[in-house]
Amino acid sequence: MKLNTSYLSAAGIFVAVVLLFTVGTVFRSDAGIQPGRQTSEHPLFEVVTRTVTASPRPAELRLRGRTEAIRAVTVRAETGGRVVEAPVLEGSPVVAGEVICRLEVDARAAAVDQAEADLRSRQLEFEAAAELQARGHRSANSVAALEAARDGARAQLRAAREELANIDLRVPFDGYFDGRDAEIGDFLRTGDPCGTVLQLDPILIVAEVAERDVSALQPGMPGEARLLGGARVDGSIRFVERRANPATRTFRVELEVPNPDGLIRSGLTAEIRLNLQPEPAHRVPASILALDSNGELGVRIIENGDTVRFLPIQLLSDDGEQVWISGLPETAEVIVLGQDFVSDGTRVEVRPEGASR
Repeated sequence: MKLNTSYLSAAGIFVAVVLLFTVGTVFRSDAGIQPGRQTSEHPLFEVVTRTVTASPRPAELRLRGRTEAIRAVTVRAETGGRVVEAPVLEGSPVVAGEVICRLEVDARAAAVDQAEADLRSRQLEFEAAAELQARGHRSANSVAALEAARDGARAQLRAAREELANIDLRVPFDGYFDGRDAEIGDFLRTGDPCGTVLQLDPILIVAEVAERDVSALQPGMPGEARLLGGARVDGSIRFVERRANPATRTFRVELEVPNPDGLIRSGLTAEIRLNLQPEPAHRVPASILALDSNGELGVRIIENGDTVRFLPIQLLSDDGEQVWISGLPETAEVIVLGQDFVSDGTRVEVRPEGASR
């Protein structure tokens, strides 16, 4: 039977391959090389590191707030009557004791005259009785009764004079007449408002501080505020609330600022800056910040000379290209180049920043 030439060619190639493999194995055995052993290890990935050490970081707390008058009082009528004078214009500066509303006198002046006459009469009766008693013609009890009547008449006179004085509604302190509630011709009952007076020197800048920051604040601490218009003013903390707002869980803080000219108005938006005690932190390039598989912010450092470790950090402040962070050991070797290509636990080749290859 005649064999196909293609079969013969395939058989020849197979025999040649087997012979080559056998000869190669013999030669490798003679050279002392074991089959399957790597002649060299895979090179480690190179990262660049920088050694950073914690240093005191100037801590600053920024709060959003508003200006507020240190006093705001609504002046109210202490007696009833019709307004006959309103001598002060709204917005005008006022001094303590100045009249902002005056009520009609009515019968109050006559009541004072009547009380004065009654007092004179009671005084004469008492003096006559006292003289008779000295001569032995009046008893001590009757004289005492007349003395009491005289004192009662004196009290009635004081009450009548106070009632007359109450027609003048006066400013309780130096400040600004900020809002009028009664005009000439209005009838005011006891307790009805005439107008509002504000004291703006000093002025308060108030804000709400979170519970995590309130323990760092104490009355007397210096602070700075920047108004929406750009003006900067210095002051000190006047008050830190000890009871949290139940709705927001925040605490009210008041910064007291001098305002002698009254240029700072109540209700302006302001930003408060408070300098806190320095705290240890690390200043590192913002570019080295990374996220782990859970999305947590941190940096990668080198441990044991060549092993990568991811450490979560807290971002304290961002100055642009540099950031202040906490959460690292006091001294740490952070990866500044190549951190995005390695993972936690990876062994790497370390090259300090600035060192030549």
